[in-house]
Amino acid sequence: FLIGAVGFHYFAGFTGGRKLICPGLASSRTISATHKLAFDCGAMDRTEGVGSGLLDGNPVHEAFAEAAAAVPGIFCINTIVNEAGELTDLYCGSLTGSHRAACDAFSQEHTISVPEKRGLVIASCGGSPFDINMIQAHKTLEAASHACIEGGTIILLAECRDGLGRDDFLKWFEAGDSRELAEKLCEAYQVNGQTAWSLLRMAERFDIRIVTGIHEGKVGQMRLRPYESLAAAAAGLEDTPGYLVPFGSKVRLVPGQTVGSPQ
Repeated sequence: FLIGAVGFHYFAGFTGGRKLICPGLASSRTISATHKLAFDCGAMDRTEGVGSGLLDGNPVHEAFAEAAAAVPGIFCINTIVNEAGELTDLYCGSLTGSHRAACDAFSQEHTISVPEKRGLVIASCGGSPFDINMIQAHKTLEAASHACIEGGTIILLAECRDGLGRDDFLKWFEAGDSRELAEKLCEAYQVNGQTAWSLLRMAERFDIRIVTGIHEGKVGQMRLRPYESLAAAAAGLEDTPGYLVPFGSKVRLVPGQTVGSPQ
C-alpha cells in the first residue's frame, strides 16, 4: 500500500497518489522524461494544461498516472493535513479513485477566488519546511504571482535556512534572460532548471522583493531584491492595494473565478 499527503503542485497539479510511485520510486531517467513534459520547447513556455490544481489534460499528471498503473493492486491512503502538520482527513481506496477524491476535497478547501489582480502581494511560505530553501520557497512565489498585476510587487517572506536547495541552481541564472535560460533547458533538461526558468520569468514580470537568509549576492543573481525586514520591503507601498497570503505553498489563487473541483 501507499500513504502520502495531498497538496497543490505547481506543474503536476497535486502531490500524493501516483506521485508516490512516479517519480517517488522511478529512475532518474523517468523522472527527467516525465518532468520535461511540463515545458513546451516549441513555445519556450510552460506546457498548456500544466499548473497547480489541474489534473485533466495535464500531461505531467497523465504520465505519472500511466507509470503508476503498471503496479497492480495498490491500496492508497491519501492524507490531508493542516498548517501545523496535523491530520484533518483521510481518503482510502484505489490509487486513482482515492487520490482524486482527496484532490477534490483539498481543492475545495484551499482554492481562493480573488476578485481581481492587485499591485501588491505579500506572501509567506508558512515557515519551515515550506521555506527550507529557495527551490521550495519558489512554490509560494508561483502561487502569489497569480494574484499580482503585471509589473506589480511581490514581497516573499522565506528564511531559506538551507540556502538555494542545490549547489548548481545559480548556474541557470548566468543566462541573460528567461528566453536564453529556456533554450539551455531544452538543450539539456534538468528538473531544477525548470524551477530556475519559472523564477527568472517571474522576476522579469514582477518587482520581487524577498526577506530571506540567503546572501544578497545570490539573491541579486536571481534578479530578486533583498530586504532585511518586511517593513523595509514594503516601504513606499503603503497606498498600494494588495493581498496578504500567509500560507502561500498551501493555496491556489484564482482571480475572478469561483472555488471548484480540480480541472
